[in-house]
Amino acid sequence: MMEMDVKKIAIIAVVVILIVAAGAFAYISMTKADTKIEIICNGTVKNGDYISVVLKDNYRNVIPEQVIDLKILDDSGWAHKYNVTTDDLGRGYIQLAGFDNGNYTVHATFNGTMFLKESHNNLAFKIDDGYSYY
Repeated sequence: MMEMDVKKIAIIAVVVILIVAAGAFAYISMTKADTKIEIICNGTVKNGDYISVVLKDNYRNVIPEQVIDLKILDDSGWAHKYNVTTDDLGRGYIQLAGFDNGNYTVHATFNGTMFLKESHNNLAFKIDDGYSYY
């Protein structure tokens, strides 16, 4: 009889723990802060110039020490991939090097954390080093 009570108590304890864990997960998911990635790049750049990103929340507070994935696509779909970590001002930088003249699009993705929602942004730009192959 006592063995049956211990099993019931153990089952009730496990059920309570699962309910608390599910509630905590739901609460954290609902209270994640929105984020926004700002991409800073002139419309026309040269190799050696920088593209920077700034990660902020909805209140325009910068978010430091977070990884942002950058993908630069050329007109043919070829992708150059980078990861940057935001500094104390919420900024991350990459320097353009080895790109041909042409049109590109940079795609920035922040994958989020337990307390921050993911965000995406993209921006088209042109690389023109002032020379032509033709």
